[in-house]
Amino acid sequence: MSNSKNSRGENQHYEGRDAQHEHFDALLNQYESKHLSRRQLLSALVASAAGGLMAHAEAQAPAAIGRSMNHVSLSVSDVKRSADFYSRVLGMEIVSRPANGGLNLGLGSESFLGLYELGDPGRMHHLCIGVDNYNPDRLAERLSDHGIYASVNRDLTNRTSGGDQLYFTDPDDILVQLAQHGYLG
Repeated sequence: MSNSKNSRGENQHYEGRDAQHEHFDALLNQYESKHLSRRQLLSALVASAAGGLMAHAEAQAPAAIGRSMNHVSLSVSDVKRSADFYSRVLGMEIVSRPANGGLNLGLGSESFLGLYELGDPGRMHHLCIGVDNYNPDRLAERLSDHGIYASVNRDLTNRTSGGDQLYFTDPDDILVQLAQHGYLG
């Protein structure tokens, strides 16, 4: 149990106080006894809080390590017309044909551009980050540890290879997919 005095000089008792709370109490006591200016108190509180946040961030490992921009999928009004455009203008070739009617056009050896008729043409549907040791169920659990809900799509018609697909949204509601580094749709 910890004792401290509040601003009225009354004793306060706290069960299970941690070191950071005791540090904050000590800073407040120094301020109240005029050993710290308001500016010094605020600077010390901010520095202490930032140190605690940094320690928490360092203690929580990332859910996955992004290795590559695997692909971006666009919502288009006509898959064939868009594929012809990217082939003619940028020399991109078809690398896979998912069963859902889309096309994936190669971008180098490790990434592609997905073209799909998904509604709301002219927009990016999602981006995909390539990761090592891709396991969608384990990644969904690790994302959950970070407060992020992820869904695993097990529908075989939505892919040509690569297994189950994991999706989540970023803070701006952008749909993000994770896939095995080197996956080509």
